[in-house]
Amino acid sequence: MQNRSIVPIGIIGLIVIGFTIAGFFLLEIERVTVNIWAISFLLFSQLALFAGLIGIRATNNKHNNVFLKAGITTSLFLYFVITLISVLFAGRFSDNLNLFILIELAIIAVFAIIIISVLAWSRSIARRNEADLAKVGTNEPKRGGF
Repeated sequence: MQNRSIVPIGIIGLIVIGFTIAGFFLLEIERVTVNIWAISFLLFSQLALFAGLIGIRATNNKHNNVFLKAGITTSLFLYFVITLISVLFAGRFSDNLNLFILIELAIIAVFAIIIISVLAWSRSIARRNEADLAKVGTNEPKRGGF
């Protein structure tokens, strides 16, 4: 059952990546260095988005699934959108390619930190929930002192 649920995500990902590559070549976009870097970062963000969506389908019970899935999905989608916006303005960086690459690497770094934080918090939330569930039905003090 788990493998069947990731197949549509993978197919959609391949279609989106294929469409992006086809659009780059069919729209006759200038083959300048900044545009090559822009399409590379855009393809990387699409690959990260769909690989992340497939990856969260295979999560285990050591994480708080609601927080994990909502946080990772939102972070990956925002990463893709911000990368897409920065790629649309890539032409402004034709004079300074290094600045464009630095901005893209900063975007990757920020969202990598966000995703790692979501993973850590979802695991700690799951541990606290397990501890609270273990206290149910006992006279042990619960969180909050009630």
